[in-house]
Amino acid sequence: MSMWWWMKARRTHSVVLSGLALSLLLSVTIGSEEVELPSLVSGMQQAVLTMFVPIPLVAALMVSLESRLPGIEASSVRRVGGWDALLVSATVGFWFVLAAVSGSGVVAASARNAAFLAGLMLLARPWAGEAAVMVPVAWTMVVVAFNRRPAPDPEPWTILPEPASAPHAALAAAVLFGIGISSVMFISKDKS
Repeated sequence: MSMWWWMKARRTHSVVLSGLALSLLLSVTIGSEEVELPSLVSGMQQAVLTMFVPIPLVAALMVSLESRLPGIEASSVRRVGGWDALLVSATVGFWFVLAAVSGSGVVAASARNAAFLAGLMLLARPWAGEAAVMVPVAWTMVVVAFNRRPAPDPEPWTILPEPASAPHAALAAAVLFGIGISSVMFISKDKS
């Protein structure tokens, strides 16, 4: 399977680029805004919209990864899992490059959240398949429902509403993203 056919099968030029563009646009336009959302443990609380910004990108990556051609990929000489890992890494990495160039803390926090949520999704993908796209959404809802402290000082386990300067959130995102990428590369996802 050539790289060109793999890119067409994965719809990288339409689905992934559209998801990335939409998430970046949301990050720049509404990322730092706060809204009041209901919480199960603290009534109503302020939530930073940066938490929700990476969801279109993560969904686009899942659509791309799940648009596989199992028969052709099974007979492929090249490691398709490596290409899939490269696609996800390059997409999230591009967001980090833009964050570094822009110097925006909101874009940096969004990039970190994209890495964290993509890692969650990739870890769930071997056992949940396409439904793994809901894992990042579920995590975001858990954070909203069970975080007892509103922004700008959320509970450390939440990761998503943390500011870009929070080292524990960056470490958690890096570790989870690395494990998720490893699962794409090494865990076979045979759908035949």
